[in-house]
Amino acid sequence: MPESTRCRISAFCPLCASRCGCEAVVEEGRLVAIEPDPSHPTGKALCAKGRASPELVYASDRLLYPMRRTRPKGDVDPGWQRISWDQALDETTTALRRITAEGGPEAVAFGVTTSSGTALSDAQPWVDRLINAFGSPNNCNSWEICAWHRQFARAFTTGTGIGMPDYAQAGCILLWGHNPSASLLASATRIAEARARGAKLIVVDPRHVGLAVKADRWLQVRPGTDAAVALAIAGVMIDQGWFDIEFVRQWTNGPFLVRESDGALLNADKLAESGDGFVAWDEGWGTVLRYDPAARAFDKPPVRLALTGSFVIAGRDGPIACRPVFDLYAARCRAMSPEIAGRLSDVDADAIRAVAGLLWQHRPVAHFTWTGLEQQSNATQTDRAIAILHALTGSIDMPGGNVHFAQVPVNDVAGNELRDAAQWQKALGLAARPLGIGKSGWILSDDLYRAVIEAQPYRVRALVGFGLNLLLSHADAARGAEALRRLEFHVQSDLYLTPTAAYADIVLPVASAWEREGLRVGFGLDQDACELVQFRPAVVAARGEARADIDIVFDLAGRLGLGEHFWYGDIEAALDHHLAPSGLSLKALRANPRGIRVPLETAYEKYRDAGFATPSGKIEIFSTVLPAVGEPALPEFRAPLAKAAGFPLTLTTVKTPLYCHSQYRNLARLRRLEPDPVAELSRGTAASRGVGEGDWVVIMTPHGRVRARARLNSTLADGIVAARHGWWQGCSELGLPGYNAIDPDGANINLVIGVEAADSVSGAASHRCYPCQIEKVV
Repeated sequence: MPESTRCRISAFCPLCASRCGCEAVVEEGRLVAIEPDPSHPTGKALCAKGRASPELVYASDRLLYPMRRTRPKGDVDPGWQRISWDQALDETTTALRRITAEGGPEAVAFGVTTSSGTALSDAQPWVDRLINAFGSPNNCNSWEICAWHRQFARAFTTGTGIGMPDYAQAGCILLWGHNPSASLLASATRIAEARARGAKLIVVDPRHVGLAVKADRWLQVRPGTDAAVALAIAGVMIDQGWFDIEFVRQWTNGPFLVRESDGALLNADKLAESGDGFVAWDEGWGTVLRYDPAARAFDKPPVRLALTGSFVIAGRDGPIACRPVFDLYAARCRAMSPEIAGRLSDVDADAIRAVAGLLWQHRPVAHFTWTGLEQQSNATQTDRAIAILHALTGSIDMPGGNVHFAQVPVNDVAGNELRDAAQWQKALGLAARPLGIGKSGWILSDDLYRAVIEAQPYRVRALVGFGLNLLLSHADAARGAEALRRLEFHVQSDLYLTPTAAYADIVLPVASAWEREGLRVGFGLDQDACELVQFRPAVVAARGEARADIDIVFDLAGRLGLGEHFWYGDIEAALDHHLAPSGLSLKALRANPRGIRVPLETAYEKYRDAGFATPSGKIEIFSTVLPAVGEPALPEFRAPLAKAAGFPLTLTTVKTPLYCHSQYRNLARLRRLEPDPVAELSRGTAASRGVGEGDWVVIMTPHGRVRARARLNSTLADGIVAARHGWWQGCSELGLPGYNAIDPDGANINLVIGVEAADSVSGAASHRCYPCQIEKVV
């Protein structure tokens, strides 16, 4: 058909965190293509998933009508019955009100899919508002295995999240456990541009994929040993003097003194001349200085704060032997020499030294981490080790480093002000992990399952699901299925009848991203991208009776008696309220489909005005909060559960650029490129077990077994099994099968991963490092 008969609609793709700018091509009311829009700050490229959007919209297995279960859970035939939206939402409202009246709002949990790998980002703050207004402290949303460590655990060290890497001005780029070619394409484009102008690139990853292929240094780390490598690199930098000593003196708590007797920070109230705050030794003054964290200042201007040495300080109860924090940190790093780290991680000691040199010689350093580090049993301490390593370069909130760019001002509509403090203390898992995700009302799937099955610490009786596919995305899938079976009531909104949705009592059909509107305030990549506000129209009509997530939220809120918090159902008024501080309106955005720019100016090195948002006001090399929950104050390496008796190999789960988590395997355009669940093996690992290319293998762990097709990878280290997660959906067009999510003969890798090795702060399961064995299917 001639181009002139086509309608091209400016849009952005919300299917993952990249939010790529694009154009939707529509012919006679039908979506036929999604194409990149190079004029958009994130639109220089578009991944295969985005290009497959027309197949997503018109997939034959989409949910199109609300349905009610008529037969018991676990029955081969659920007896799905089509019902109206009014019936579905009225029955949902009745069940939720009854359960809340009997067990409190905490008896209802919410399951919310990631906004980084699905199109829920269009409605994310409104879903959060519903949860907060409803009063449930229990939102199971995968933060602990997605972004919690780089965004929240990072605050233990720097007071805030990781920020955005300023790739455009970086001299060196460090990607750790992050393959943006598969998960953040707009960033991959920026990194390629930076490489073209001469920036150095370091990639730390077990696999030689994506940008690792083009890196100046690729450190092939064994899964779960990243902290050892980070400490070793830091040790080399310290020994060589390759660190910003003035930044460390002035802006970290490296000079604070630690008592040798108990390893605690010396407080000024222990001094012979008592006072408040922390204590440092000043080599220029030849005496101690007292630091007031409230005032963010010492009692007199420092001349040269000591970072090394041993000091005996006059205390009110006698002499106190002390050493500076930085001295203790340096000793810990030196103890993890490149040779020791190499034996633990399989990274060559000379490569560790070379990376230390690159980081120092090519500053400023921009770095980013991803789920390769989030899904480990030592994730919190690993993030601390990398955060401090980055701080040694001084590349904090500066051009070419990691920056907190200025953002378009909007009203926060997530509804945190609606929370009752006492109610939020009931969050599942908060008592066991008081510094973890429970502080934000987020819960682990494991804690949810325990509350449903064992009524510990109380019984959760209902689940309201917004796209979360628990059985495919979280560990211990069999226990998850048992919990879903036992729920008294479960309503699930989704595009498809996923294995999780199949356990629901009510299923609600969700419109795809291209059948609904979506507002995006800022595109996050850099300052240019942060300035853009865009309203994506519905480019085609919704199929069947599918509705937008935001419509479902507002409708359900009204029926639950929460309408006053949702502008009494007026979505446009709510969005205009959200936009008000920006000076924009929906009317203006609709009139400007490519978006409107709000001029912004980023202030750099903002810490110079008020310090860092930590208890001490400094970057905390020595944490002031973690020891309270039994965690070490200095970052440390903890050996992962990588092997076990009878399971000598290490299983790590990986992503593919073709699929997002458990989505899109029903689309022929993508499925023909990767038709089967894959487990990558080195040639040596395969040969020792008689496995050839394309053979089906059984992956066995202490938790169970599943199947995958072997793919031999000559760059993968021996002893590693890199398996794709998310397999359940069939592709009827190609005659390719789906897989039962809880069947040992299926392909759900999370069926065989347990939670016994979890991060002690966040509770993150060890998806990236778990013991296994494989054998050929005969």
